Amino acid sequence: MQNKTTKSHFALWQAIIALMIILNIQTSSAKDIAGGNIVSGNISKKIKSYISNIGSIAVEFKQTDQTGSKAFGMLIIDKPYKFRCNYYRPFPIVIVGNKNYVSVYDYEMGHLSRIKTRDNIFNFLLVDQIDFDSHFEVLLAKEHGNNYIIRLKHNNLNKVSEISFNKKSKHITGMKIFEDNNVITLTFGKTVQIKDAARKLFTMKDPDIFGKPERFNRAKLEKNFKKAS
Repeated sequence: MQNKTTKSHFALWQAIIALMIILNIQTSSAKDIAGGNIVSGNISKKIKSYISNIGSIAVEFKQTDQTGSKAFGMLIIDKPYKFRCNYYRPFPIVIVGNKNYVSVYDYEMGHLSRIKTRDNIFNFLLVDQIDFDSHFEVLLAKEHGNNYIIRLKHNNLNKVSEISFNKKSKHITGMKIFEDNNVITLTFGKTVQIKDAARKLFTMKDPDIFGKPERFNRAKLEKNFKKAS
């Protein structure tokens, strides 16, 4: 295996994991005022409530950036611990997380990166309730059309992300990841509530022993969970 993933892919999966942290936590916050503005503070409070109430879901996404590149995939969250950010071919990354590890595999580099959840900032995935404002700084909270938008800085990763939620459905509709020389935009489709997701979606065996992780397209993914009624 190679010793490292590409710089752009590394930055991307860090930001995606930051998103998973946000979507997996249940918030406990005393701060409802963003930038001293009561209106934005109320919006911030609503969005934190949306984040807290996200259940086990599957949602397809389109990813674009300022270089013109595109990628497609599906995000699966099986609360309280598990998630899978599954890119469709030809994008070479898959990210899975569970109670023990966050694992990232780069099919181009043939490299597996694995992080013990309990040993670093990603242990937020284990916690039922955290003080949101101790770990995330709210930079902006606003209403735009049918969406509420919140811009957050993750204090440990020093990453800035912008997340939008539909005001009526309370589902996530988009995300922007701000890098030094790029902005990555994720546009989400219809959110589906799920149950009974297969364990294999959230685990990754050592590729040196078991070979490359299986790649899943939409049809294969949908065979590994049930839609909640």
